[in-house]
Amino acid sequence: MTETVLVVVSPDGPVLADPSVPLVRADDAGLLRGESVFETMRVASGRAFGVEAHLSRLARSAARLALEVPPLDGLLELALGQWDAPDGVLRVVVTRGGTAFALLTELPASTVAQRAGVSAVVLDLGVPADLRAASPWLLGGVKSTSYAVNMAALREAAARGADDVVFCTSDGEVLEGPTSTCAWVTDGVLVTPPPDEVAILPGTTMHVALSLLQGPYEVRRGTVEELRAADEVLLLSSVRGVAPVVALDGVRREVGPVGAHLREAFEAAVQG
Repeated sequence: MTETVLVVVSPDGPVLADPSVPLVRADDAGLLRGESVFETMRVASGRAFGVEAHLSRLARSAARLALEVPPLDGLLELALGQWDAPDGVLRVVVTRGGTAFALLTELPASTVAQRAGVSAVVLDLGVPADLRAASPWLLGGVKSTSYAVNMAALREAAARGADDVVFCTSDGEVLEGPTSTCAWVTDGVLVTPPPDEVAILPGTTMHVALSLLQGPYEVRRGTVEELRAADEVLLLSSVRGVAPVVALDGVRREVGPVGAHLREAFEAAVQG
């Protein structure tokens, strides 16, 4: 079985490359300054899920960074044509230095296990709710490779004995996870924050989940107090899918009917 597939955009189109050979130049601003954009997709049954939504979001992120995206025609198809595992993780990366590639790897067993439930802690991002939306240079809602803060937050969660994080604002509003969209259920109504208003990443999995939901939902701002009092809390991401939060700030929680339904429905949609 092929363990890793790398396809690089060349002047003549996408070509297979050796993933063990260095690819990015040392002076690439994507490496030196994190000036790159990326998307991550789930691969199942030989196809990538939600390609159009992910590539559209990649283009929006690149536009916010004034970064040119080269033609990606045939990139994903070539990578997927080399893949013979039932599941996988497909990343598309475009750097400021002009490197663009698709990297296809195995789906980590730890990620699969977290679909049963994750523990999370709330961490303060240190900005008020309206600041990032009013300050576009802060790049709220952009999926760039400048993920040092996100990874540091996950390490802090691990130090506290948790799996994941829910970011909040300094004035107590719910934002998102380091690699996920946050939602919660109160009295049968699913709630998730509005990406534009609080400058968070528009969730592709959240978009699919809302189409699969068998009940009402609201896209609105909410507080940490509301989150902690909710009947269910969910973290949604492309590869992990819909993960119920089974402990929040050390308080155990049950997997509820909305989260259980969305988890199963999303997996069915991914499998096609």
